Amino acid sequence: MIHGENLAKDLRRDHGFVHVGRTRDGKAVVMHKGDRWTVVPLRWLNNDAVDAIKAKAGIGLV
Repeated sequence: MIHGENLAKDLRRDHGFVHVGRTRDGKAVVMHKGDRWTVVPLRWLNNDAVDAIKAKAGIGLV
């Protein structure tokens, strides 16, 4: 399990995503890199959820 804040930090640090802001309800972070956009929920995420977020962001799983 990984928290969404840590995933957002990893995306920013390791993959060059830029933090754009939070959703209106404050429960997710919006990020982008070039023409790729992703939304990271700020809650505990299981490995399947992390893999799905990374796949939608265009990050290949190693």
